[in-house]
Amino acid sequence: MKLKPLFIAALAAFTVWGCSSNNETQQAVISGKITVADSVDTTGNFSGIGLTVIKKDSVGAAADTLFHAVTDSSGTFSGTAHFREKRQYPLIFSRNGRNLGRAGVILAENDSVKITGELPGLGETLSITSHEHEAMDVYQNVNENFQRVMLFVRAGRITGDTLRQEILKWSNLFWEVYNEKKGTIASEMAAFKSIRLLQGWNNEKMMERIRSVQSADAFAVLAANYGKNHIAQSKGLDLALAYLDTLSSITQKREADMSISMQRIKLLYDSARVDAARKALEVFKTKYGKESSVKNWVQAISYDLNYLSPGSAIPDFQFTQNGKIISSDSLLGTPYILEITSLKSPLYQQQFDRTVVIHSIYQNYGLEVITLPLDQSQVTIDAFFNARLKPWPVASAQSFEREKLLEKFNIQLIPTRFLVDENGKIVRKYVGREYEDVISGIQKIIKQEKEPAS
Repeated sequence: MKLKPLFIAALAAFTVWGCSSNNETQQAVISGKITVADSVDTTGNFSGIGLTVIKKDSVGAAADTLFHAVTDSSGTFSGTAHFREKRQYPLIFSRNGRNLGRAGVILAENDSVKITGELPGLGETLSITSHEHEAMDVYQNVNENFQRVMLFVRAGRITGDTLRQEILKWSNLFWEVYNEKKGTIASEMAAFKSIRLLQGWNNEKMMERIRSVQSADAFAVLAANYGKNHIAQSKGLDLALAYLDTLSSITQKREADMSISMQRIKLLYDSARVDAARKALEVFKTKYGKESSVKNWVQAISYDLNYLSPGSAIPDFQFTQNGKIISSDSLLGTPYILEITSLKSPLYQQQFDRTVVIHSIYQNYGLEVITLPLDQSQVTIDAFFNARLKPWPVASAQSFEREKLLEKFNIQLIPTRFLVDENGKIVRKYVGREYEDVISGIQKIIKQEKEPAS
């Protein structure tokens, strides 16, 4: 399998938090053959090509070597990798003290990995096969076809009931990958995708699938994120909090339990139970406050509890678009999603299709979308929308004070969005992937009992 750079980045991001780990060393056999093209070396001696798998926890940290082998004269090599968690790791090729390239290799307990390729041009000839990589091939094929469909959605060519049917169909296809390739990273990614697609389209099916996987640590955070919001919406806050308690009791990982505790605080905050959220935050700080990974989150949620809680007026903002002034005051009487982001953000670009879908459906009920790009160049903004629909107001470059906006709206991560009701009151703040829950918030504020606006 030829690994694509974008796939490597996406999988690396997923495996940081999605895959299980333990303190016991796991093993996987790695073998294969690396040759050299006759046009470069006519000796037929392919010895001395090194393959090294490393683990590097952070920028500047020393790398741990999980596997190292050197080819013999025929180009073959073999050995055993030792690692502590199933995930993708960097694979480095070298010869005579010079790095020749790198790729990503998935290591899983008792898996057998075969690597072949030819120098130069590993980018075109490299093949990595294993049970994990074959499963990832299946996932990638389904996902690539799904992305082609989303191109039609982005262009506004699939809407209404047809769009709903497509979303449900692709969710089922991803779920098939999960069932067929259980135990692999690809299976987990497929389940995540399937469940995310169902949110807001078929919540009962979403919860059915969540409950079937929630006992696994890899899915505990997903279950907390999606499950709590649906239960809070359909059955009330107390049952949603009880659901989080259940997840916390069955998870085995400290990191997962910490994330569930964070979801509890967020749920209280999003439900305007500000005092209860503050108390839960104090308990959280006592238990997890020394964890460096949550310090910024604690600071951010503290600010939000004090200044950006649900029911508070959205802070004042104003910008121009093609010479027209749009402000928080001018939007009174209109429910809207206010998104603050860089258009270069990969996550924003991934979510853009979803925003187009949401806008195409709920604009009939008066919902608007407002985008405040943090990009300083109008060329960048225009370039983003040249190949996309631009169906809602987008602020012109530098038409608002960027630094004041970041401070006033407590922007820690992008994209950040606010759902605002027709009275200019905050319904909820959505940071990053939390945006996937926005439909339940929209359904609270639109008047679905009346006819859609013409």
